[in-house]
Amino acid sequence: MDWKDLAGIVGKAAPIVGGILGGPAGAAVGGLVATALGTDATPDAVSAAILQDPEAAVKLKELEVNSKVQLQQLSVTAEQNRLQAATAQYAAEAADRDSARKLAAQQPKDWIRPTITVLLTLGAGGIVWAILSGVAESLLRDTTASLTVGTLIGYWFNELKQVLAFYFGTTGEAQRAGDEIRQFATSPGTVTVPDNTLAGK
Repeated sequence: MDWKDLAGIVGKAAPIVGGILGGPAGAAVGGLVATALGTDATPDAVSAAILQDPEAAVKLKELEVNSKVQLQQLSVTAEQNRLQAATAQYAAEAADRDSARKLAAQQPKDWIRPTITVLLTLGAGGIVWAILSGVAESLLRDTTASLTVGTLIGYWFNELKQVLAFYFGTTGEAQRAGDEIRQFATSPGTVTVPDNTLAGK
C-alpha cells in the first residue's frame, strides 16, 4: 500500500490533507497523519488506525485545521523539488543529445544513424498497418501473445522516439505521452478482446 492509496479515504474527512497526501508531499504528510492518529508512519498502519479508531475522522479534521499552513508549505516544497528534479533530468538528456549531434557532425559520411532511422520508421509504419488492416488480429486476440507483442511494440516505438529526438529534439510532454503509449501497449487487456466477444464468433 502507498500513501496515494489513502488519499481518497483521508480526503473524506479532511479534503486538503487527502489532496496533498496523493501528491509529491505524500510521505511527509503521511507522517503528520500518523502522528495525529497515534500510529506508525506507514500507509498500512495509518489505514488500520482509520478503520479501528472511531475518532479518526475528527482527528484528521483537526489536523487539517491546525496544520493548514504547514501542509501548504510541504506541498509547495515537494512540488519545487519535483520540478527541479525534472529540470535536471531534462538538462542531462539535452546535453547527451547535443554531444551525440556534435559527434555526428564530425562524421558526415556515417551511414549507420540514417539507416537505423529509416529501418525504425519503416518498421513503425509496418506495425501500424498490421494492426489497422487486421493482419495482426489473431495475435492481439491471444492474451499471452498480445502481451509479448505489446512489449515489443512499446520497445520499438520507444527506440523510434529516441532516434527522432536526436534529429528533432523532444519535450517533457512528448516524453510523458510516450510513457503513456508504452504503458497502454504493455498493460494486460488493453490490446486484447474480451472472451465473451470471442465466444460470440
